[in-house]
Amino acid sequence: MKALYFLIPLFMVNACKTQTGTVISSENTNMEQVENTSSGCPEAGNCSVVLHKNKSLVVKEDGTGALYPEMTAGDNMVVEYTYLKEGPEGTADGNYSETIHFEIPNNVKKISKVNASLSDVKLLYGKHCFCKGEAGYYPITNGELSISTNNETLTFNLNFEVGKTSQVVSNISETVKL
Repeated sequence: MKALYFLIPLFMVNACKTQTGTVISSENTNMEQVENTSSGCPEAGNCSVVLHKNKSLVVKEDGTGALYPEMTAGDNMVVEYTYLKEGPEGTADGNYSETIHFEIPNNVKKISKVNASLSDVKLLYGKHCFCKGEAGYYPITNGELSISTNNETLTFNLNFEVGKTSQVVSNISETVKL
C-alpha cells in the first residue's frame, strides 16, 4: 500500500499534457539549396530589397563574439536583401530567412568587387532560423559583386558562398528603383 502512495505522484507527473498539435523538430532537417528563378529569388519563399539612403553600415560584435549589423546616419546607402520562407502554420519558430547587407556610396555609378575586396562594401550574410549553431551573421569573403546605377535604378548581381554555414540564397540579380 505504501508503494502505491509513492507511485501516485509519479503517475500524475507523467499524465500532464504539455504539448498539443504536431511537433516538428528542426534539429535533423537540412536546408537544400534551391535554384534561383530569373528574378533571383528561390521559389519556396519571398524576397525583398530595401535601400537605406544616407546611412552607414557598422558591423558590430556582441559579448559572445557574434557579429551583427547596425545602421547609423551617414553619407552612403545600405542595401538590404531579404529572403523569407514562412514556416508551417501553427509553429512558433518555423520561419526561415536570410539577409544580405552591404554599403555603397550614394553617388556610385559602377562597382565590381571580388573575394577579399568584398570587405570594402562590408558585405554581410545573416541566417535567421531555429537551427542550432548556424543562425547568425557571417562576413562574405568568397564571391563576386557587381553594381551599376543610373538616375532611376540600381542593379546588382551577387554570387557568393558563405562556407561556414548552409545557405539557400547564393545568387542574387536585382534591379531596384532609386
